[in-house]
Amino acid sequence: MNTDFRYQLESKKLTGHQPQKLSCPHCGKRKCFVRYVDTKNNFSYVADTVGKCDHQHSCGYHYKPSEYYRDNQWARKRDVIPSQHAAPKPLPPFIPLDMAYVRFSHSSQSTFWYWFTTNLAQRLKLSVVDVWRVYNEYMLGATRHGHVIFWQIDHHGLVHGGHIMQYHADGHRGGYQGWTHVPLIRAGWLPPEWTLYQCLFGQHLLARYPDRHVCLVESEKTALIMAAVHPEHIWLATCGCGGLSPERLNCLRGRCVTLFPDSGCYQKWSRQMQLTTGILYNISPRLECYQPNTDLADLVLGDAHPP
Repeated sequence: MNTDFRYQLESKKLTGHQPQKLSCPHCGKRKCFVRYVDTKNNFSYVADTVGKCDHQHSCGYHYKPSEYYRDNQWARKRDVIPSQHAAPKPLPPFIPLDMAYVRFSHSSQSTFWYWFTTNLAQRLKLSVVDVWRVYNEYMLGATRHGHVIFWQIDHHGLVHGGHIMQYHADGHRGGYQGWTHVPLIRAGWLPPEWTLYQCLFGQHLLARYPDRHVCLVESEKTALIMAAVHPEHIWLATCGCGGLSPERLNCLRGRCVTLFPDSGCYQKWSRQMQLTTGILYNISPRLECYQPNTDLADLVLGDAHPP
């Protein structure tokens, strides 16, 4: 047994038993995904998405432990086998419910989606195909009160959280907004100390479309509108002007990205992007000549006005 390398792909030669193969997080094929184990921590798995797919040519998914710890700074490597008095392992930043909760909430019964498919679709002359493609690709959900759920799912298919927002019938925001993890904690499905670590809205589409140009905006609403108007690009949202951080942008390494900050945020986003590496990007200043807080959707809808 060779344990010179701390993290190794699970094998019978290494652990003494056949590896427990899972479905691949990328291609979805069953029993073809081998995970990495930690040889200094009782051969425990690093994470269920850290490993290699057997289908090297048709899929090629290979997520290494070094990449995992780079993308997830909340996770701590352990240098020794933990004792019974060892500090508890940090809680993961994703909701440990797989995609079941997301699929259960995937519903068109929200006021936001009614506006999107009626008023907005007519104004922009969107086809039924374009509208429902956006709905399905972004896995929009709805609460029993008719509020929309914008799920944040990362490029490994892990659910980080769901942003709940109230919209009126005219497409404008209502007063309520919240997060799905709050009722989950109350119901005991998540521990009280669980902490939200956001990812980009629409991030899961990066794995589906590895060759598409990426466009980054602030709000989920804008990302969805632009995805319907320009489906040739991947439209992601930072979920706020302050959501542009190097940690959250790690998923864009190696991609070509165009950023469209709301008017008044151009300088802030320019400073933030100077802290990132490995991303070929440009920042569009086209919204700076309009009233503060004007976004790309306002421009497309003809609602952008000079200051």
